[in-house]
Amino acid sequence: MDVLRRLVAAADAGRTTVLATVIEVRGSAPRGPGARMLVEAGGQTTGTVGGGEIEAAVIAAARALIAGSDPPRTLEVPTRCGGVAIVFLERLGTPRRLLVVGAGHVGRAVAAAAARASFAVTVVDRSGAPELAGDEAVRVLAAAEPGVLADLEHREETQVIVATGTHDADVTWAVAALAAGCSGVGVVGSRSKAAALHQAAVDAGLSTERLARLRCPVGLDLGGVTPGELAVAIVAELVMLANRGEVPASWRKPSPA
Repeated sequence: MDVLRRLVAAADAGRTTVLATVIEVRGSAPRGPGARMLVEAGGQTTGTVGGGEIEAAVIAAARALIAGSDPPRTLEVPTRCGGVAIVFLERLGTPRRLLVVGAGHVGRAVAAAAARASFAVTVVDRSGAPELAGDEAVRVLAAAEPGVLADLEHREETQVIVATGTHDADVTWAVAALAAGCSGVGVVGSRSKAAALHQAAVDAGLSTERLARLRCPVGLDLGGVTPGELAVAIVAELVMLANRGEVPASWRKPSPA
């Protein structure tokens, strides 16, 4: 029960954890199927899956999983008793968060695709996005200026996609989102827009680390041009970032002029 209480407390606090569960034992092992241990980002543990070499392997894999790498989710760990413990790792935590700026054709398509991919989606648009009214999977905010970002919860865990439909507004929102500390900012655009964004961010005094979070044009190189196709490419990139922590340069969409 201590494991479950700690898990609930971590979830309420917005912390990511890994729940390790012994699902099978072959031969002798310290703990049997059903034994559980919760691992937190700093390596803190609650409960046990057997101690010793088993827990050392589980903690190492769990911390890598929390950090965003892709280790095996099922571990087979030899025990000093001569058996093997098979442990399943489950990453738990806050949902993937996405803020879409702009409720035009592309913005609405991205919001819908991201919601289906289990992102917690918020759309901000000056009109209040009446087209999205009644869509329980998408939260809508009516705002015309990026000052609304100051009230955005969990900014450091939120990806932002900017698709306002106008060059100046895209630049303004993207720079503001970078300055606000959002996890990453993707902009639908071209080489000229990317250059303008970069210069505006530099002029705003943003650090190199912040600039590295900007992706323009956003999306994997799937060759699509329709709003639906662009949305698939953008959400695929977001899923890869969430699961792998990076997107290979060769997968990225080349910048049009």
